[in-house]
Amino acid sequence: MAYRHTLGVAASTLALAVTCLAGAAPASAATTTSFPTTVSIAAERSVSGLPSAAEIEAAKKDKDSTNAMIARLEASLASSRAELLQAETAAAEAQESLLTAGEERDLRTADAEKAVKQLEYAKQYLKQSQTDLGAIASDIYRNGAGNSTLGILLNSDDSNDLFYKAATIDTLSQQQVQSVNSATEAEALVSSWESYADAAQSAAKEAAANYDASASTANSTLATYQAAIKPEQDLRDELISNLASLKDQEEAEVRKQVEKQEEAERETALQETLSADDEPVVKPSQTGTIQPLAVDAPQELEVDESTAEPTVKPKPEAQPLDEVDTVTPTLAPEPESAPKPQKTETPQVEETQKPAETPKAEETQKPKETPKATEKPKETPKATEKPKETPKATQKPKETPKATQKPKETPKATEKPKETPKPKPKPQKTEAPKQEQEVAPQSSGRSYGAAISWALNTASDNSKYYVYGANGPNAFDCSSFSQRAFGKSGISLPRTSTQQFFAAPQYVSLNNLRPGDLVFSSSNGGSSFYHVAIYIGNGQVVHARNPNAGISVTPLSWVNNLHSKAARY
Repeated sequence: MAYRHTLGVAASTLALAVTCLAGAAPASAATTTSFPTTVSIAAERSVSGLPSAAEIEAAKKDKDSTNAMIARLEASLASSRAELLQAETAAAEAQESLLTAGEERDLRTADAEKAVKQLEYAKQYLKQSQTDLGAIASDIYRNGAGNSTLGILLNSDDSNDLFYKAATIDTLSQQQVQSVNSATEAEALVSSWESYADAAQSAAKEAAANYDASASTANSTLATYQAAIKPEQDLRDELISNLASLKDQEEAEVRKQVEKQEEAERETALQETLSADDEPVVKPSQTGTIQPLAVDAPQELEVDESTAEPTVKPKPEAQPLDEVDTVTPTLAPEPESAPKPQKTETPQVEETQKPAETPKAEETQKPKETPKATEKPKETPKATEKPKETPKATQKPKETPKATQKPKETPKATEKPKETPKPKPKPQKTEAPKQEQEVAPQSSGRSYGAAISWALNTASDNSKYYVYGANGPNAFDCSSFSQRAFGKSGISLPRTSTQQFFAAPQYVSLNNLRPGDLVFSSSNGGSSFYHVAIYIGNGQVVHARNPNAGISVTPLSWVNNLHSKAARY
């Protein structure tokens, strides 16, 4: 009876945690990753409590009663196990939400601090601009109209001095205009940064409140889960003992039977997931990221220490990378094509085939017509007949030396066929892409050997353990474990399970798993995820499971609420 009472308390605590979970997160939370606001028990107990010893003895007298009692105990086992899994799921989801809320809080806080600093810079920039305007106003007041542009020009007799003064006045005028523009810009920046700083600070306060609410829920669900572990184990032992008594078998034998039945149920659930409809993954637009503020960030300012006294100035806006990329490739091929005609024009070897017709240098600009001139030294006065013999020259390059023997300058043309293979470094260009093709598969395919090796070594190390929200080096949760493992293979993963799923470049079905793929747990159809494991092959995964089970290698079927899609990096 004590066990029934303890389990009832755990169930009541779980119900209370569920209620807290439903109302903890504020409606104005800025995080885009959402988790279920309610937790439902997968199976209800078919009976209100454990049978007494007298009921067990009475059931032994009749076969039907015995079978009915066995069914009752087995249902209690399944219900108890389902309740514990639900408590574990609720705790994991709450911890996932807490991690996301923590990231948002930190980023919002940093953004607010940066906005305050930029506002200080903007005010200093405005003060500098006002000082410059004051100096200009004082100078105009002291000089009056006597030093106007027209007066300086009229008082100058030297023409050189006149032009010099005109240029100087123009420069001073531009500086004055720039000072006025800077002051106007500084005033606008102060106003913009004031608005942005207010929005950033408000968002930071909201993120901090959301984090506090998430922390309260996470602590509550975690306490519920931890409080349910021991009662569930005690209840399981008592139920197995009663089953052994009813079946007249040893407890160890009955325990193996129960574990075998549970493994069969897991395998059945896995097969159902494998045969589920293969629907495409739809990535939410802002999942796992922080939405931008309603106010756009103004232009940033920086301290310029190159002057005698440090001053503040706006940061130069960086050019988009797309524009830079589009410019460089267009300029690159132009010098490559340009030197080819330049080499033909400088030696003018192609034109030496026609010494009498020097003005035919224009034909060098047309490389298609140059072979025509080389193959007809005999008919040089008849330039119109050359196009008829051009195909002969192209088909028979060996006959060109015969034509070169008649004119004395034709041997220069014989040197041209020696130069013709020079543009044939094209095979060298073909070798370059071959090397790229050899490297491409190596760069496209990733090796997960280091990641899996580290994960297996960590799982076998008794000094490594599970803690919600831990980041190592000794304590991990599921997502920090996979993040650290993939880092050993040079692959960067986000922090949370939901982010790791939606950041993946590729998704595969569970029927096409290969070592290094990530499998996930989800209780809402894939809108968010609360657990991640690393597939290592042969139907096995390695993962940081929970505080009770720790870090270990298990069958894939042991991943609860397994999602039908795996992530491949």
